[in-house]
Amino acid sequence: MQFITTKTPTTLTALTHQVFAIHGAKSTAAAKQAQAALRAANPHWGDHAKLPAGTLVIIPKVPGIHAAASQPAVVVSATVAEQLKQVLAGAQAVLENSVSGETQEIKASLSLAKSRELIALVKEAPELRDRLAQVNEESKLQLTQIAAAKAAMLQGLAQLGKDLGSLNP
Repeated sequence: MQFITTKTPTTLTALTHQVFAIHGAKSTAAAKQAQAALRAANPHWGDHAKLPAGTLVIIPKVPGIHAAASQPAVVVSATVAEQLKQVLAGAQAVLENSVSGETQEIKASLSLAKSRELIALVKEAPELRDRLAQVNEESKLQLTQIAAAKAAMLQGLAQLGKDLGSLNP
């Protein structure tokens, strides 16, 4: 897996042709497959039609499609490499703190939903029962989504760390 950042604003179609060598009779199908793989590998893009300059792009391996010829590897100074490692460690710490805080808030909401006071209120106003159940389900879904997003981001940070290590052989 490789990483790049966009130098200028670009579309998914243009980016696909930039990072993958897609030619031949089946190029339309290959381009669609490559675009789907790019979207799946980069959930942080959302549904943007155009990616701004500086967007991080994770380039996945796509079976049957080769990556376009890349630029020669850049060698960075040991000082810069160390600073980048510190930035990655900081990003991981921010991610951990953010996920922890968000998770605690959701768990607190779920705990409140089980409180005696709220249960008594729901018994007095049955129309709240469905809404409370919906809020509980949404909260549980959020916890699952947060865990999945955290795992994906940690995987991306780990890969960035590996790639950083390979800049200076």
